[in-house]
Amino acid sequence: MEQGKGTNPMIVAVVAALVMGLAGGYYYGFTRGKATVVAEQDKAAQVAAEEAQQQLAEQANPFGSEEESAVNPFTETYENPFEGGGFNPFAQ
Repeated sequence: MEQGKGTNPMIVAVVAALVMGLAGGYYYGFTRGKATVVAEQDKAAQVAAEEAQQQLAEQANPFGSEEESAVNPFTETYENPFEGGGFNPFAQ
């Protein structure tokens, strides 16, 4: 009898199961890791957008607050148009 010439079907089945298990684990881990990375990127993009929006809102106000260097140019030159020597065409 020649015992060394054939391949045992049990060994082939075990090797095939190992290869399939490794491939399935790799695919499952890759998709799970990809979903985690995408979620982290979305969160980082949302935080960056909120920060940029806040920064733009602060820069867009030309009058600013009292603490900032921007000043309201109309605070000292206000004049009530209905008082004093103004001309009122509807007055009788």
